[in-house]
Amino acid sequence: MRVPALAPVLLLLASSATLVVPGDARAQGIADREIVDLQFEGNEAFPEKDLRTAILTDQTQCKSFLFNFPFMICPLTDWGFAHSREYLDEGELPLDVIRLQLYYRQRGFREATVDTTVTRDDETARILFQISENDPTLISSIGVEVVGDAIDSATVLSHLPTAAGDRLDLIALQLGEATVTDQLRRAGYVDAAVLRDYFIPRDSRQADVVMRVDPGPRVRIGEVRIVGAEDVGEEVVRSLLDFKSGDWFEETRIIESQRRLFNLDAFRYANIASERASDTLIDLLVQVATAKPRAVTAGFGVQTNECVQIEGQLMNRNFLGGGRTFRVTGRLSNLLTKQLNGNFPCNGTSSDEVYQELNWLLDLSFIQPVFSGSRNSLQLRLFTERETIPDLFVRTGVGGEVAFNWLVMPRMSMRPSYRPELTAFGEQSADIYFCVNYGLCTPEDIALLSESKWLSPLRLLWAWNRTDNPLATTRGYYIAAEGEAAGSFTFSDYQYIRGSVESAGFQPVFGSAVLGARVRFGGVRGMSGTVFGGEDADVEIIHPTKRFFSGGPVSVRGFGLNLLGPTVLVMSDLDDCGSGFLTPEELQECADALPPTAFDERPVGGNVLLEGSLEMRFPLSTRFTIVGFVDAGQVWRSFDERAALIATPGVGVRFNSPIGPLRMDLGYNPSGEVLKPVVAVRSETGVIVELEDPVPYDPYGWDDPSFFTEFWRRIQLQFSIGEAF
Repeated sequence: MRVPALAPVLLLLASSATLVVPGDARAQGIADREIVDLQFEGNEAFPEKDLRTAILTDQTQCKSFLFNFPFMICPLTDWGFAHSREYLDEGELPLDVIRLQLYYRQRGFREATVDTTVTRDDETARILFQISENDPTLISSIGVEVVGDAIDSATVLSHLPTAAGDRLDLIALQLGEATVTDQLRRAGYVDAAVLRDYFIPRDSRQADVVMRVDPGPRVRIGEVRIVGAEDVGEEVVRSLLDFKSGDWFEETRIIESQRRLFNLDAFRYANIASERASDTLIDLLVQVATAKPRAVTAGFGVQTNECVQIEGQLMNRNFLGGGRTFRVTGRLSNLLTKQLNGNFPCNGTSSDEVYQELNWLLDLSFIQPVFSGSRNSLQLRLFTERETIPDLFVRTGVGGEVAFNWLVMPRMSMRPSYRPELTAFGEQSADIYFCVNYGLCTPEDIALLSESKWLSPLRLLWAWNRTDNPLATTRGYYIAAEGEAAGSFTFSDYQYIRGSVESAGFQPVFGSAVLGARVRFGGVRGMSGTVFGGEDADVEIIHPTKRFFSGGPVSVRGFGLNLLGPTVLVMSDLDDCGSGFLTPEELQECADALPPTAFDERPVGGNVLLEGSLEMRFPLSTRFTIVGFVDAGQVWRSFDERAALIATPGVGVRFNSPIGPLRMDLGYNPSGEVLKPVVAVRSETGVIVELEDPVPYDPYGWDDPSFFTEFWRRIQLQFSIGEAF
């Protein structure tokens, strides 16, 4: 018996057409029983959650998992606001039976049967769908007929998610057909079609599938007209296009060219329309609309470690013509740091006045949109800045950057750059870092190290981004790798090699929830430099911005900023140890007796980093999202060190604002007592003394607190803009 492949489609149309008949049943009073239970019996090939999506009938359920845990409203109450009520529609059940039979038929179970059992009382109903799947129809062979040589039969078969011996899954075959058709159309065969049929002998469960692929004629690009580019110049638009007249029509090139035009600041609108000129030619119309030549923007934000920030930008979108962009960006941060002094929302800032001064950035940037090819652009920068990393360093710098942006392929880019900068450290800000890491503790050495030195790395950044939305990612992945080197050949006083790689993936689960995972690894190795200014005084000193740190709003959120990994305890107030000049032995004895609250914990960084995160995002509405996460990581001083990774769980909330997600996270730090090195700062001489023996450090349970007091001490609040990854 020959069964036409169109039969399931006609059955679907017939059943869909009847859906409007019982639509008013609920309004007529038939749907008066609440469905409190809905189950499936006999389904072995498909899970219950898939079958539920194939029918319209559903049961009353909790609106949010939060109403089950930690707020047990649904199990303990019958409050309406917590439940999504569903009622029995007697006219819908027979149609759901047809829908389930169709679901099974399209997936190869052509003899499956479905029945229902409904248990009713005055106010509730319980429904059981009883399924007999029976044996599936199998594919005995798949034949492929291809017209012409645009594609071969082996390639067609490779695109099918099913093969001989599998179930006659019409949905899988349709997906394979769509993949083949899409590939041909993207290659210029715009009339490509794939026709499928199958034959089932009488009283048999074996099907012969036949596929006929007709690519049609391959089409070239005819005339390319450009409209609306008078201010920028038609030649600029053509240079950004990845095609020209006479090329084979390839849809991917059209899409990528349109994206490239749209990303150019000079245009506020870009579109590429096609019109069939003949069987073998397609004309293209490139329509653009120029943006206002000048724009001024301003904004502000709040971040845990930089407190209040304000930023302004002046942009010329067609500077000197040709779509060139010139930007002037100014930013001030650390505003209100002194006034709030470590209180919310600036709890990541330092209580030391050295780190509470105003930070700034002035950046001049020039972009040449087309540079030696349509996929390339050139960026030139000049900048001056003051940067604070709380309890680590205050840095000032002035320099420039030359960067070459190369779009290797859609969503994959490379960016080689050279960034010479004359950088210095604020007085008494990096002294602990240099002393603990390199043993340079005298005021003379630290003063010399804090003076302006050249930091001039060559960098190469490679990135491949396959995510769907940079602000609200729900699926896809990205991979980014960065390598840099600085030495005498780059005219750098600080000399080193450094590399890092980061990857993250996102996948929808449980309906609208999104599971995200991220991992990051990096390492740096110092080389002899000239930070002391003489050839005979070369030492391997790594600039603190090139060391690795972990902890904070975008890494391991159970730790304060940069406090995961190597840290040191600082005794800056020696009055608790007595008066007069104290010997190292007396300082050690005093440190052993002091409580953790008497020390100031400072990060010193490491040469190796490993971080990872798992995050589950649950949208509550278009504006609010709640998040559960587990971060883990560690920073090591060297490649030979083997300190254990530390995991910190937590929860957070996101508010989707016009500038991106406003984020607040609460991370839990499970750390126990750890031996920490101690340094003491002698106020009378300015000399830093590192004590011989480390001291036990436990800032959470040192005074045997109550459970709730210790729990609250372990909670780390993080507040920032944008997702953690």
